[in-house]
This record gives sequence, C-alpha cells and structure tokens, in this order.
Amino acid sequence: MRRVLLMTASFGSGHNQAAYAVQEALKERDAQVEVVDYVSLLNPALRSFAKFSLIQGVQKAPSLYGLFYKSMSRIDPDSALQRYVNHLGIERMQEYIQYYQPDAIASTFPTPMGVVGELRRTGQIGIPNIAIVTDYTAHRQWYHDHADHFFVATDEVKRDLVSYGVPDSAIDVVGIPLRRKFQAENVMRLLSHRSQLVREMGFREDLPIVLLMGGGSGILADPPLWESFIPESGMQYIIICGQNRRMEKRFSALASDRVHVYGFTSEIDRFMAAADLIVSKPGGLTLTEAITMRLPMLLFRPIPGQEEANARFAEKAGVAVCVRTAREAQQFLLEVKQHPEILERMRMASEHMPTCGAAARIAEKIMLFATGRQTSPAMRAAYPPELLPT
Repeated sequence: MRRVLLMTASFGSGHNQAAYAVQEALKERDAQVEVVDYVSLLNPALRSFAKFSLIQGVQKAPSLYGLFYKSMSRIDPDSALQRYVNHLGIERMQEYIQYYQPDAIASTFPTPMGVVGELRRTGQIGIPNIAIVTDYTAHRQWYHDHADHFFVATDEVKRDLVSYGVPDSAIDVVGIPLRRKFQAENVMRLLSHRSQLVREMGFREDLPIVLLMGGGSGILADPPLWESFIPESGMQYIIICGQNRRMEKRFSALASDRVHVYGFTSEIDRFMAAADLIVSKPGGLTLTEAITMRLPMLLFRPIPGQEEANARFAEKAGVAVCVRTAREAQQFLLEVKQHPEILERMRMASEHMPTCGAAARIAEKIMLFATGRQTSPAMRAAYPPELLPT
C-alpha cells in the first residue's frame, strides 16, 4: 500500500478542504493518506504570530496585506529571504517524513511545498514533491525548482507558473479538487430535487433564497446594516456564521420561517443546491463549489491578492458580480428580486464551466509518482535509483 502525505495550512478552510478532497480520492485507490497541517509543525510562538498577523492583516488592514502578498511574489527564488521562508519548520517536517515514510508528498499551500523542495535540494529525501494550487491565480511562492508536478485550475494559472520558470510539461490543468459530495452525480441528484429540498428546509418556493456566508471581514461584518434589511427585503435567507459564535448569536435574533441561521455546518452542498444566490468572499474552493452547483455569486470585498484574482476570474466568466460594500450588496439583491433573469444568465454561464473530477485526476497522477511509474527530470538527474520510489 502506497503512503501519501498531504500538507495543508490552517489559514482559512480552503486549503484543508482541497486536501481532504484529494485524500478521499486517494483512499479510493487503496492509498494510505495522512493530512497534516503545516502550521502545526512550526514553533509555537511563530505559529501564533503567523496566524494572528494574517487574520489581523486581512480583517483590519487588507491594503497592507495586499502589499505583503505582492512583495512576496517578487522575491528572487535564490534570495536569502526566500531561503529563510523555505526553512520554516524544516526540522519538524524532516522528522515527520522520517516517521511517516511517504512515497509522495503533495501540498495545497505553497510554503510546505517549498520546505519539502529544500529537503530535496540538499539530498536529504528523494520523494516526489507535488503542488495543488487552490486559487485561480498562482503566487510566485509556488515556484521551486525541486517541485515535480503542479495541478492548477485554469490555463491562465498554468501561464502564471510557466512565466515563473515551471516547465509546461510539469503542469496539469484539472480544476480545483472538491470533496465527494460535489461529484457530478451528487450535484445532479440535489439539483433535480431542489423543490423538495426547499420545502424540507421550510422555505417557500415563490421567494428567492439568499445564502449569506462570511464572518470576520466577510459580508456579515457590518451587522447593523443587515439587521434591518433582511426582514424588510421580502427574500429568504440562509445565514452561515461558521466558527463565529458571537455573530451566530446576534443574527439568531432574526431567525424566522424566512431566515435560518447556522454556525458551522457540513451541509453546505444542500444549502447551495437550495439557494438562488450566494453572497460570500471569493475563496477558490467556495467559487468552485458554487459553480459546480450552478449557483450565481455575489462576491463581497475581495482582499488584494488571490481573492481579487478569483473575483476577476468569476466576473469574466459571467457567473458572479463583485461589490465593495454591504449597501452595494443589498442594492444588487433588490435588483435581482425584481429582475430574476439576471440570475438566470449567471446560472447558464456556469453550466459551460466544467468543475467536477479534479480530485480523481489529481489522485491518479499522485499514485503514478508514488509507485515510481512517473518521475520528473529533476528527480532522475539528482538521485540514484535506490532513492526514488519503487
């Protein structure tokens, strides 16, 4: 049985969800798979600082976060700063690799991929190093000359990587991996029973259903602007507050037969299938799930960097509209209530965007690397056969 290590990072849930999707597909192919949060391997002080800085930067100073994002994308791969980044947590990473003995390592976040690349560069391991890019853009941090293969969402992302120096042959355009509940057969089953689903949830079929997702810096960050609008808008709402218990408690005061409020939920596929529109931040996984569910999107205040790129992709495809303020979001909601054909055009645009099957395609290729049936030119040149997977 082949062993695969999937590295993710708990900066938001998208990287984790992509890793779990690939884990499901690998287990279907009889692989033993471990998902590890790279952040847990860091020094506790550095771990706390990194999480606090990222969260505060995104919520309180998004423009500064955007400058940081862009500056990190301009770092020379051979610079002292980049070498420092690629050594964060490297001792713990090496220890874990020695303990788990994987046949392949795949990362849904760029930093652990770079750390594994450094272990490869110094000859300490000869394990395939694979990248799974979970946004509709590729930050330069994804580049490392000891990464073997890249899985990306679109041809545009592939062009980004090629411009950084990644060989064309080392990139597969497969989409973003989604969990089994978003496989084509499950999506079609849910959508074909949408009317029943709406009734089971206690909603009316003759009024639009809006799925509101977001805490922190998301759409629900201005509660007073929504507390009067929601009950007066004449629409129905599913409000997902995630782990934000204070926000869940506050919006629960609006709960009624037309307003349902939830904290963390594992039923996002059912909620997406029932909704007419989702209002959310433009994370790569959320975009892909919504497109898969043929669900029009209203994207709220994307942070500079990957969210802006994701929003541009979705708007260009005709499946989303982007707004910067809660007032603009509310104006759009009232507009589509009066003109439902707007949502119908967005829904039709999503039907031309294939999104299913990425996890299976990624798993198949990872298994080829893990069994030694595929190796990269860099691996063949750098390591003797006894260090390569067999």
